[in-house]
Amino acid sequence: MPFVLEFLLAIFAGVLAGAVGGGGGMLFVPILVFSGLSPVAAIATSNLGILVTTAAATFSNARARLVPWRRVFMIGIPAVIIAPVGAYVAHHLPGTALLLGFAALNLLNVVLTNQRIDAEDAEDAHHTNAATSTQIALTGGSGGFLGGLFGIGGGLITIPLQILWLNTPIKVAARVSLAVIVMSSSAALLGHVVNSADIDWRAGAFLGLGGLIGAPIGAHLLRRMTPRMATRLLQTVLIGVAILVTSKAIAG
Repeated sequence: MPFVLEFLLAIFAGVLAGAVGGGGGMLFVPILVFSGLSPVAAIATSNLGILVTTAAATFSNARARLVPWRRVFMIGIPAVIIAPVGAYVAHHLPGTALLLGFAALNLLNVVLTNQRIDAEDAEDAHHTNAATSTQIALTGGSGGFLGGLFGIGGGLITIPLQILWLNTPIKVAARVSLAVIVMSSSAALLGHVVNSADIDWRAGAFLGLGGLIGAPIGAHLLRRMTPRMATRLLQTVLIGVAILVTSKAIAG
């Protein structure tokens, strides 16, 4: 993949991450795979790029005092605990299975993110039922596990679950997700290191740099996008990535 194209895609991944509350892994993993890394190496390396990207977006949100830190830690602690488990599983699955699973997860999230369309903005949110500790743990744990397993931030799961279970407005859920991913991607990266992953530190830092440029732009856009706009953008990218990754898995 040409250097300039790879860098532009990394910037776009950062913009997307900041705008929809993801970590950029939905694009980082395909970029790395098509650049020649094995699936498990791409997944491990993606976590480095995700860490840098989400840290930038969270910093932008924190400066604007838009991050509910208590909620972040409630969800983030289970994510940190479970993320290394996902990394361990990734190292014991065939590369083709990882790619097909990654594509299937993207398509699943096209369905899950429809929840965004009906989600209300923070000022109009209604909080009818208190979330249980189990729901909070599953929200964070599932995101952490998928982050370690597939090299994504996990926001594609944690955002819909925050909306469904925790009665969280979509924009708040996206900001919480970004901060949680900073924690979970750190744990996932450590899990891959422990499992002797062939991490391309240079590529991960390079993607992170692109994401670093794009993430604050995306975080800025998030404050101005409607839930429907954010959802449609995300779904379009998810479908495109699923098609590309599936073709790569089949072609070998």
